[in-house]
Amino acid sequence: MKQKKIWVFPIIMMLFMLSLIDCESFLNPDEPGNLVPMTVEEDPLLPRIEVNGTTLHSETFGDINNPIIIFLHGGPGSDYRAFISQKGSENTSRYPNERTITNAGLSQLQDEYFCVFYDQRGAGLSPRFDKGEITFDLYIEDLDAIIDHYLNIKYTDTGILETQVNIIGWSYGGTLGTGYINVHPEKIKNVVFYEPGPFSQKGYDYFIENTTSYFAQIGEDWLEEYLLSKDHITADEHERADYQKLLGAFRSNPQFHEDSNCPLWRMGAFLELEDLGKQDRDNTSNLSSFQGKLLLIAGELTMNEYPKYSDIQMSYYPQSIYREIPDVGHTGPWEEPDEIALVIRNFLNQQ
Repeated sequence: MKQKKIWVFPIIMMLFMLSLIDCESFLNPDEPGNLVPMTVEEDPLLPRIEVNGTTLHSETFGDINNPIIIFLHGGPGSDYRAFISQKGSENTSRYPNERTITNAGLSQLQDEYFCVFYDQRGAGLSPRFDKGEITFDLYIEDLDAIIDHYLNIKYTDTGILETQVNIIGWSYGGTLGTGYINVHPEKIKNVVFYEPGPFSQKGYDYFIENTTSYFAQIGEDWLEEYLLSKDHITADEHERADYQKLLGAFRSNPQFHEDSNCPLWRMGAFLELEDLGKQDRDNTSNLSSFQGKLLLIAGELTMNEYPKYSDIQMSYYPQSIYREIPDVGHTGPWEEPDEIALVIRNFLNQQ
């Protein structure tokens, strides 16, 4: 009986040779733009601002004649994309001239306010820095420079002399905003925080004590994908580390940069949490000097997990108001921006 020839080895060799040829088209994960979007240092088409000796990814919406709002994103390491986009709708391009929607998210406040968005140093599409180069005090200096920059532009362009701005901070943006107000209370008119990060050791301790263990996330899709990426990509370079951090937070795809409905462009993985959000740092010692009011907004789902957190946070501000948004959690401004924008308008218009 004639035996059939076995073609397994030739087929394997052919596939191997084809893979070698195809390797030429593979993307180098360390090349800017292959895993996560390029920063303003690498992409000249991105909008930017020059302040405090650096270039930051930044853009503005609205009429400079109107009151100024400075928006502070979360993190440390995130960006302002979630502020100017909305879950479930066409997402926001990082190139302003490519957008079909120009008032999405909380940028819809531009009809009454001059809205300033920026990615904090080392975060989002602002340039990367090495470990240890960025501190919380430097973030305060950057914010102070941005505020002065736009107050000066307003006076130069309109003749309107103002000495104060409003602040809207989300998550870590609330920690940064409170740190700034503690140093410069006279420069802030009123402040809105959505689920701000801890202002003090007391708030930090309460948050940690009531946070679900990471082990409870075992089996979740995002964690499986994150761990899989670590099997194939070593986070020894900025690009790789940023990709893995974004993958762990939401979803990310090489070459396409992010899930089509992801609220982030890039997460700065090398930012030092111990430098930027020091839980033992006193950000409340001078808040009694603040003459404005705080509006603290929180999602119902979050407050179900941390029922006393808002009371701890608000106790440090002399004048504070609390509003709760039903059926949302920490990503409320991205999920329900229309409702939250209305709450913000009513608060600021009454002050």
